[in-house]
Amino acid sequence: MVNRRFLRIKVMQAIYAYRQSKENDMQKALRQLDKSIDKLYELFIYQLSFFVELKLFAERRIEENKHKNYPTEEDLNPNLKFVNNRVLNALQDNRHLRSLEEKYKINWAEHREDFIRGFYNKMLNLPEYKEYMGNGKDTFGDDRAFLLTVVDKYMAEDSSLYDFYADRDIAFNSDYQLAIYQLWRYVNDLPSTFGEQSRLPMPFSQEGMADDDKHFVVKLFELTLLRFDEYSEILRKNISNWDFDRLALMDVILIFMAVTEFLDFRFIPVKVTINEYIEISKYYSTSESHRFVNGLLDKIANELKEEGRLVKKGPGLIDK
Repeated sequence: MVNRRFLRIKVMQAIYAYRQSKENDMQKALRQLDKSIDKLYELFIYQLSFFVELKLFAERRIEENKHKNYPTEEDLNPNLKFVNNRVLNALQDNRHLRSLEEKYKINWAEHREDFIRGFYNKMLNLPEYKEYMGNGKDTFGDDRAFLLTVVDKYMAEDSSLYDFYADRDIAFNSDYQLAIYQLWRYVNDLPSTFGEQSRLPMPFSQEGMADDDKHFVVKLFELTLLRFDEYSEILRKNISNWDFDRLALMDVILIFMAVTEFLDFRFIPVKVTINEYIEISKYYSTSESHRFVNGLLDKIANELKEEGRLVKKGPGLIDK
């Protein structure tokens, strides 16, 4: 995965579903969590593949226009900047992406004449597209910046794109915005050296290591649930003028997950943990949650440190 925030979010969603359903089969819940993470990754691959297909459609359109009965000057001498976009060309040539398209059976052939054409025609009328095509710049950075704009301003809000993926798989429905954010982060961080032999990020990295992503997900999920009562007492002690039973469940889960990271993930700095859960709370809980989560986590971290329970390995891992 591009970074662990996506894994934290999937764990959060799984814990929320587990608590709401009163589920008591943790192994079944873990299998569902694993499947959910793979579905998010599949949607991420779909989005990369969509970018490539959009570029291929543009190439086909250019060739079709050249063979009109009465082609215009623009038809005969088209602006090739979009089809020569370095990021899109690198993705098109990437062998790992091709293999993942085969794994997930991604095939755009039946959608080219309606869905792909529709999005492409909308893109042609975007002011950002016109600016990109005519700005005279010829750099990897400019190519990447245009795609980031498409992701951020248009793919995130495009109902036809959302409906298309929702029709492919019901799991894509709830993961769409998360996959869009994942796509934006990936394209934003993509180096100019990315090419045919480059590897895409996988759902779980560093397999086999003590702190690998798979271990992180399982441990975070299990320990947070197993210690729910213990953490409830910690939280009760640290809230004032608040009724514990009236707290938003999502806030409680985020705080408890952070406490698990405080106590059991010794190589993750306290500051990183607090910042991650503050950011997640901004999108998945109430408008005031990030302030509540920030204050409580800071207070609990100090308490655990004073009790000698906050043990981190490495310089600067405790100081906030």
